[in-house]
Amino acid sequence: MFILYNGLSMKKYFISIDEGTTSTRSVIFNDDGKIVGIESERINLYYPGNGLVEFNPLEIYNAVLRTLKKSMENAGIDSSQICSIGITNQRESIIIWNKRTGIPVYNGISWQDKRKMDIPDFNNYKKLIRRRTGLVANPYFSAMKIKWVLNNVKDELGTVKNGDLLAGTMDSWILWKLTNGAVHATDHTNASRTMLFNISKLSWDDDLLEIFKIPRDILPEVHSSTHNFGYAKISGNSIPVMAMAGDQSASMVGQNALSNGNVKNTYGTGSFIMANTGKRILNAHGLISTVAYSLNDGCAYYALEGSIFNSGSAFEWALKALNGKNTWYNLDNKNDVYFVPAFSGLGSPYWNDGARGMFIGITRNTGNKELISAVIKSIAFQVEDVIRIIRKKLGIIDLRCDGGSSRNDELMRFQARLSGINVLRSENPENTAAGIFYLNAVSSGIMKIDDIKHLWKFDRIFKPDLNPDSYINDYLIWRRAVRRSLNWIR
Repeated sequence: MFILYNGLSMKKYFISIDEGTTSTRSVIFNDDGKIVGIESERINLYYPGNGLVEFNPLEIYNAVLRTLKKSMENAGIDSSQICSIGITNQRESIIIWNKRTGIPVYNGISWQDKRKMDIPDFNNYKKLIRRRTGLVANPYFSAMKIKWVLNNVKDELGTVKNGDLLAGTMDSWILWKLTNGAVHATDHTNASRTMLFNISKLSWDDDLLEIFKIPRDILPEVHSSTHNFGYAKISGNSIPVMAMAGDQSASMVGQNALSNGNVKNTYGTGSFIMANTGKRILNAHGLISTVAYSLNDGCAYYALEGSIFNSGSAFEWALKALNGKNTWYNLDNKNDVYFVPAFSGLGSPYWNDGARGMFIGITRNTGNKELISAVIKSIAFQVEDVIRIIRKKLGIIDLRCDGGSSRNDELMRFQARLSGINVLRSENPENTAAGIFYLNAVSSGIMKIDDIKHLWKFDRIFKPDLNPDSYINDYLIWRRAVRRSLNWIR
């Protein structure tokens, strides 16, 4: 189909900017939903101290510009043929910048970063935070990171009073730069990850802003995921940005997990399991409640989420530290070694910042192969932690998967047998980019949200084992290892 844009000219291409934890990607879709151009660049991460993870916001924005240009070259088109843009991004990571100069006042702080700030009587506010935001009080979310910069970048503190500072998640930074500083905005999904946003009222929460001492006027305006956010200036052309959403929300849309009870997992740097709860905000011990996506008719849809900090990152670490090969390992072999990937604490369902990584069960017969197998198994064990809670709360039919580690057949087979459910692996390796394309197309008026169910395809179903006892026993032993890792740092 061809798209009549603004009644003036025929434009049939859409750009998805996918700003992830480890890469910047620009993906061009045609109006049939086919990828016709793609380019990516690796992101540099910096580790200035134990538990600290930062990035250079200007490096990332320049990578966005380069990948946009190169992806259009790969597709054989120019910016005049682009109908609209969608932006999806790593959530929780923050940037604070001077709006007069466009220069960040400090490095961006990654979602993986665990720096904390002492807040008087903070324990008294944890129930309020949970009730208003759906989140647990944890430095994983954005509020602590924003507060840290405001409190520690002394040379720039005067700019707060002068009204010169802006703060936001990655999407708002990229949008602000692409619109030449004209628009400071975000969407409900990203705002819901800050620990400052009331997910019932869909607005910044004044009580939480007061607790964290964060001025409201430095934060972006908040809109639905499908919204005309403004016009990006690319190669002399103005192109509307018609959709924005956090990467896990885009993945959920891309996996067609749009019905109440659908469950998806992205096996990326971390693992993020989201169960669609429709228009209901549900609570479950160990999980968080979050905005899954929202439409410009004013409707927000919610999810229960299990956020696992180290998944693919644990495998990458193991390959480097243990001189392993990036290949498949037989996970069914008897292996009494267990690994807890608590490099920076544990997320769902433990939320234990003091946990640290450990191997246990090592003997003289243990080699690198056994150690790496234990690391891969730990990815599935962490997902099983969350699956058990979701099954009890909502029930679960199947698990829809994407992300780099989902390409590992052994891991997917092990997950299906352990969890006792069908695991459906997405056919499209660019599922997150596809999800923001779908939202972009819905926002642009060329697709309805119900059309997505006909577009998602899986390339393989991994089926559960009829005799899962050995897998469950393996998991229960791993849980013993987890208990030993908790509160290692006090």
